[in-house]
Amino acid sequence: MVFASDIGNVILELAEQRGSGKAFFLAEVAQLIDRGNREAQMEQIQLVAESLIREGQIISAKTELGTETAYAKSLPSIMSNSSYMTTPPSENHF
Repeated sequence: MVFASDIGNVILELAEQRGSGKAFFLAEVAQLIDRGNREAQMEQIQLVAESLIREGQIISAKTELGTETAYAKSLPSIMSNSSYMTTPPSENHF
C-alpha cells in the first residue's frame, strides 16, 4: 500500500528536481512509485496532486490538445512553454 504522504513527497521531489522551466506528468510519478502497477496508482496520485495544487505547492496546466495535464513547481516554469494552458484545480475533495 502506498500512502498519500509518500505520493506527495515523490511529486514534490520530482517538481524540485525538474526545477524552473520543466513540467512533469503524473505517469512519471506513478513509475517512480510502482513501475509494475502504475495504472492502479493513478487515481490516488491525481487526488494527491490536486491537494498539492490547492495548497499552492505545485501548479497544473493542460496541454494544447487537452489530453494530458502537466505539473510544475511554479507558474513561470510551466508558462515558459507556450504549449500549456493553465487550468484551475478540480473541485474534487478527498
